[in-house]
Amino acid sequence: MSRRTDRVSSLLKQEAGRFLQGMELGAMVTVSKVETSEDLRHAKASITILPSDELTEKMVLAKIAESLYEIQGSINRKLAMKVVPRVAFVVDYSQAYVSRISKLLKQSHEDKDAV
Repeated sequence: MSRRTDRVSSLLKQEAGRFLQGMELGAMVTVSKVETSEDLRHAKASITILPSDELTEKMVLAKIAESLYEIQGSINRKLAMKVVPRVAFVVDYSQAYVSRISKLLKQSHEDKDAV
């Protein structure tokens, strides 16, 4: 990634996070990372949802989809750019994956000590 796409990604992360913080989503939602395309036309915002069950994720994504026009409009007003990336939101499962691996390693270590 270029330095410009990194800066744009950082700004998008801040603005999307601020907007989501003001929404009533029924769960704690954080923007974990934003990946912006090289041409700055598209961006993928990865969000972490707690608690991370399937029903909560669907509910949060539905509420975000309903407000996507408002979110994009807010971002467009905040960023003074010729072309502002169109933001898409996806669930980030990396934290759950890390937690699962950590739990398995801890369990393996406990099993090893028990033998």
